[in-house]
Amino acid sequence: MDNLRPKLVTKAGAIIDIAVTALFFAWMTGILRKHVPWEEAGETAVLLGAAYCSLCLSGVLWLSLSLFRVTLVDQIFQRNAQRGAGR
Repeated sequence: MDNLRPKLVTKAGAIIDIAVTALFFAWMTGILRKHVPWEEAGETAVLLGAAYCSLCLSGVLWLSLSLFRVTLVDQIFQRNAQRGAGR
């Protein structure tokens, strides 16, 4: 009976999460470049430091987006199942 239940994760949802995360990564890398204290090491070191920090933040964003999407879809399915059973 669980095989009839729709999937909680779809390809479209995963693509949207990855696209939003990639945009967030680029945006945060630009912001964090101003806060990396390695100017004497060169621009490449500053960019790598900002990208490394932005990678961690983007990973947390991707995880939270994915968990939010799964939780929301599951709650909608449960609500619709309760309404259907109450008829």
